[in-house]
Amino acid sequence: MIKDVAKAWTGLWNYRYLAWQLVRVSIVGGYKKSFIGLAWMFILPILAVLVWIVLNGAGVVDPGDTGIPYPAYVLLSTSLWGFFLEIYKSTSNALANEGKLLIMKDFPREVLLAEKTLVHLINFSIPMVLNIGVLLLFGVHFGWAALLFPLSLLPLLLLGLGIGMIVAVLRVVAVDICTMIDEGMKLLMFLTPIVYAPKIQAGWLSGFIQWNPLAYLIGFSRDLLAGGSFFHPKAYLACTLGAALFFLLALTFFRATGKRVLERLVNT
Repeated sequence: MIKDVAKAWTGLWNYRYLAWQLVRVSIVGGYKKSFIGLAWMFILPILAVLVWIVLNGAGVVDPGDTGIPYPAYVLLSTSLWGFFLEIYKSTSNALANEGKLLIMKDFPREVLLAEKTLVHLINFSIPMVLNIGVLLLFGVHFGWAALLFPLSLLPLLLLGLGIGMIVAVLRVVAVDICTMIDEGMKLLMFLTPIVYAPKIQAGWLSGFIQWNPLAYLIGFSRDLLAGGSFFHPKAYLACTLGAALFFLLALTFFRATGKRVLERLVNT
């Protein structure tokens, strides 16, 4: 695995100019046609939060004790969930969407992963600034521990990349399986404490949350930023190590299936 990481890093360094050009094309191409394209980065999270606020106000949703005002809790939680889900989506579609480029030009496929990751980080950082402003309006105070917030997102990034790399290969050779995984990701949001508190009492759901690594990865970052506290630090560290190991295994699988994927892309 370490050998695969070293080769991947060497390939990225040798093709760093190509990776940067792909990032530039993705950012500029996505928002140059209209101003509303950029505005959607702010509008969509707010609309998503409003839905849950209305449901909570109507008594449909009982989130339990969230510790901070519910709108701020949902805004921050859905942003963190989006951080995980969007890197999964972009990575899992990388080979299928960029297949023609891979066929026409011989370059390490890790360049596509780097491009997707950089674009994702840029797209996340812009609305996150707005989120912090909204949290301040709701009376959320940030301590010195909040400075560790960006670093705490690394396990979520690695986990999303790892799952995305595996699904990227499967999307080329086994589409039906990927459809099931995509639908499972939608369901997973409701099985993770995003719109309700981690300590909610809901029968089997409470037991599932205890074994759900996303509950600790998201909960740790959320509490670190909003409360300056450490949510189940031992479980978070265990999940971090698991996410790092899973990422290395996924990268090894991603590299090992290169020839098979390229052959499939040529034949489609």
